[in-house]
Amino acid sequence: MTPSTGSGQTPSGPDWVVELAWTGHRCIAYVEPGRRTRLLSSRDVSMTAAYPELAPELEKRSPPRGMILDGTIVARGEEHAPRATLLKKRSARSHPSQDQILATPVDFQVADLLWLDGHLTVDLPYRDRRTLLDGLGFDAAPVWTTSPLPVSELESMLRIADVKGVDALHARHLGSRYRPGGRSPLWVKVPVPRTRQVVVGGWTPTDPDHPDLIASLLLGVPVSGGQLRYVGRVGVSGEERGQVAALRKLRRDGSPFLAGMPADIARPAIWVAPRLVGLVEFTGIATDGRLRLPHWRGPVAPSDVDDTRWAVPVGPPPSRVLPEPPVEPEPVPPAPAAAVETRRLEQHFVYNALNTIAALIRTDPGRARELLFGFADLSRAADQAGNASTTLGHELDAVRGYLQLEQARFGPRLRVEMEVDAGLRGATVRPLQVLVAVRDAVQRDIEPRPQGGVLTISAAPGGHAVTVTGGVGEPVVIELRSGTATPE
Repeated sequence: MTPSTGSGQTPSGPDWVVELAWTGHRCIAYVEPGRRTRLLSSRDVSMTAAYPELAPELEKRSPPRGMILDGTIVARGEEHAPRATLLKKRSARSHPSQDQILATPVDFQVADLLWLDGHLTVDLPYRDRRTLLDGLGFDAAPVWTTSPLPVSELESMLRIADVKGVDALHARHLGSRYRPGGRSPLWVKVPVPRTRQVVVGGWTPTDPDHPDLIASLLLGVPVSGGQLRYVGRVGVSGEERGQVAALRKLRRDGSPFLAGMPADIARPAIWVAPRLVGLVEFTGIATDGRLRLPHWRGPVAPSDVDDTRWAVPVGPPPSRVLPEPPVEPEPVPPAPAAAVETRRLEQHFVYNALNTIAALIRTDPGRARELLFGFADLSRAADQAGNASTTLGHELDAVRGYLQLEQARFGPRLRVEMEVDAGLRGATVRPLQVLVAVRDAVQRDIEPRPQGGVLTISAAPGGHAVTVTGGVGEPVVIELRSGTATPE
């Protein structure tokens, strides 16, 4: 069964739920304990040999007479990526070695249940299928059930999807049947609109004989060396042409784009110096790196340009696209390996977090909404892991979001004491440095103990370090640097 694209209206009402649309290989799993487990793609191509690690985990939870599951295979750590490059490494190998399995782990995100223990379930309403599916207990890698939330939380889910780079949500009606091979207006794919900055590097004219009449703008994002990476073009007309009239004074002979622009677009192009920054709304990024369905939303004043809001983050922008750059902070060493590992483990945390929030929706919707916002802020911080530095204040905001979610899971077992002088919020640290230390302390010192413990984060006024301890292992001391990496 595949979702419909809808009529442009987002579903609403108490009988609708929404969840993130995973990027990966759609898969139907036929599980027969003691006999065999088959994984078939949406086109009935066998994927069983490519992902041998999934069968044992599926069979562990299967009833005696088997089950049929519908879900998506995703590469761990790249579950929301517009281009699932890691998954391609695995899908290209029909019989991967153990080293290859460990190097590129995958997960199966289960969204629906079609058969259970000798009984066909496709005619049951979705709410009943989900109840049966949740009862199977798939809540750990490499097999998870998805985490739908009420459609009343759509705005929060869109915010999370925007931060995570998810192109769409799935909205499902709780009373809907499963239609094998068909579509239904009761399962709708909801695009995630996002508005980001781009730089105009040229235009294509409406007519070669009238090159000054702009038909579409050629868009890019800044990369090192003062050039642009091409991300597509967007049409303009009427009043919008007036918004970009200043481009005619910026004409130049050579292209500001890196090599690789399509020849049929470059041939008639009029090039300009890359100084005009604008906003475009789009629904995602295609596999070739271009924006999907872009719409021009107007220019950005130089004082409002934000180097964290480029359509496709590809590195620091050149100074001529931006207003005067801030003073560079003192350099810091590369991020530790633990920060990279946080990104790889993020998918597990995503599922634990969303399952916790989904449970709270029914009992404490206010707290659930607060946790959703904290989760979005935490995701945004994690996506800055490649930056050279951040402020302690921003890092502590991410830590608070993480601890709120963990306290919702652990309850009174996790107690937090944070004593950090407000005057240190502008000090510089590596992105995720404090968060990794906090996460490690929770997992090492608090989670394994039935009685839990107290996590302490402290930094004295005028001090030069932050100390993190869970009360059992050695305290972690994180050096602070002077400077203002990001204005608070």
